[in-house]
Amino acid sequence: MDTINYQYGSVIVEQLPLPVDILEQLKKEAKESTVLLSTRMEGNDLDEEAKRKALYRTSDNDKEQEVYNLMKATEFLDESEVRQLPITEEWIKKLHAIIRIVHGRRPRLSEYREEQNRVGERNQSGFYMPPEPQDVPILMEDLVAWINSPRTFELSPPLRAGIAMWQLLTIHPYMDGNGRTARMIATYILRRGGFGLKSLFILENFYDRSLNEYYKALQLGLPHNYYFGRHEAEITPWLEYFLDGLAEVYTHAAQIVQEKNSELLKVEPELIRKLDLEQRQVFRELVFRQEMLTITDLVILLGKSEKTVREKVKRWIQEDFLTPKDPDAQRIRTVVLADWYDELVDDIRDNPENFGYLLGKDDH
Repeated sequence: MDTINYQYGSVIVEQLPLPVDILEQLKKEAKESTVLLSTRMEGNDLDEEAKRKALYRTSDNDKEQEVYNLMKATEFLDESEVRQLPITEEWIKKLHAIIRIVHGRRPRLSEYREEQNRVGERNQSGFYMPPEPQDVPILMEDLVAWINSPRTFELSPPLRAGIAMWQLLTIHPYMDGNGRTARMIATYILRRGGFGLKSLFILENFYDRSLNEYYKALQLGLPHNYYFGRHEAEITPWLEYFLDGLAEVYTHAAQIVQEKNSELLKVEPELIRKLDLEQRQVFRELVFRQEMLTITDLVILLGKSEKTVREKVKRWIQEDFLTPKDPDAQRIRTVVLADWYDELVDDIRDNPENFGYLLGKDDH
């Protein structure tokens, strides 16, 4: 198992600096690629152009709606990560409810299947008969208990993600959407465990290249019936496959970040590169719209309370990003860019075309 490669890729992505706007664009591209590849893996045969049109709009067409739903699921993962939500049965049911295609009113949660199904008839690895419906609830309860067990957290996040993904696909708690749900859960475990690579990695990149190998790795050469050994299977071969794939997609993500970082080092001034998202907002405002900003202006611009803005301004002054318009005033009311930025600002105003992709298209 190539743990060194995925750890190296993780370090590269986490440590190399990228401007926030460039990072956000890469995240958006990664989300879209995840959706396009994942739906293709599940048999959605819409061409790429049609899928891209469906990413951000609802549709009466099931295939287009499948694309839209999965894009919404990626947003659910983002929100869950921000809130640090644990993986519970309710969380999984909510995730699946977002993914699944329904007509009429969408349920808040997806209930487990109540009938048997046959899995994998479209691939060359043979079909699989998952557990009987009456056994699914206890198996899912056990899986979630395992995911949240203190002993489980002694394992590395990639191992936890690989095991959880295999087990959910083995239980197959729903009639459809299990593959998409399982890969989302694996992604979420990686992100919560510090292996999120700033949301730039795409698990599907590896599996999509050879679906038959993917299904073969999941099957492990076991009998087609869950009860004939699969419930106590040795899954090391699957984990080796999963971690090899993870190493590959992490290495690919690291290469993208390295390339972007190299490009930016050539063209982006260090004074801009070190700014965070809110500082960039303030910087744009002071370069293209106003020569000074009041505390009230900053409250409106950043959408924060006055107390929060004043705390930020105090820190930014200490960092030599801003300086008070009146250094002798007892209370800061207006700020301007620190002197360090004078020459850079003149350059940007004289040559805005050189900085448009960094500073925003609406600031010229």
